[in-house]
Amino acid sequence: MLPRIHLFGNRILRAVLIAAIFAFMPVFCSKGIGKLAEDEFRTYNGRYVIVVNKKKFQLHVFSREKGEIKVCKIGYGKNPDLGAKQYEGDDRTPEGRYAVNEILSMDASAESPSYKKLKKMNEHYFYASKGYHKISDKNEDLGDNAYGPRFFGIDYPNERDRDNYNNLLKNGKVPVSGGRPAGIGYGIAIHGNNDEISIGTICSSGCIRMYNRDIVELEQYIVMGTPVLIVNF
Repeated sequence: MLPRIHLFGNRILRAVLIAAIFAFMPVFCSKGIGKLAEDEFRTYNGRYVIVVNKKKFQLHVFSREKGEIKVCKIGYGKNPDLGAKQYEGDDRTPEGRYAVNEILSMDASAESPSYKKLKKMNEHYFYASKGYHKISDKNEDLGDNAYGPRFFGIDYPNERDRDNYNNLLKNGKVPVSGGRPAGIGYGIAIHGNNDEISIGTICSSGCIRMYNRDIVELEQYIVMGTPVLIVNF
């Protein structure tokens, strides 16, 4: 009987050890997008990866050590087709692999370029007559402070975006105004907002909006070059 007891004890010990190992492993499988973050960490040496899921109106933060650590609600491009950005003015949010290339903060030093640039951007007044309105009333100006306390720019367009744009241009599928086709677009970012109830809806000209409290907290996970993976599934 002793060998059997010993064998049974080993099985219990093995099960306990396996459970302990899995308890400390990063959780990357949440909501079917964790595999993207896991794959990104194979080539990216940083600590955090951002995944934006347009379909779920969610932004996920993944840690190399802990897996998914934060989920935030978002709003994004107001084009009802919900597709990937193709050209300037289409009100779509891009899809693909991007990286943070600009970090602006209203809590930076008042003398810093980061603060000065975002302050100037937030002073810009957006008029409903030009298509920028509150989500609840198309006649109410969006107004100033549209970018909130943080602005994390991403490097749209990437090579794939440029190839797609050139194909559309070649096939006459880019709108022409004044004899000139629309450009590919620029200035896409993750930023705060001045219209809280717009979060969770299609509401922007292409940027990803977040609650101001969430965008401030997100800063701790952001450095120049942080990957931002944008998907729609």
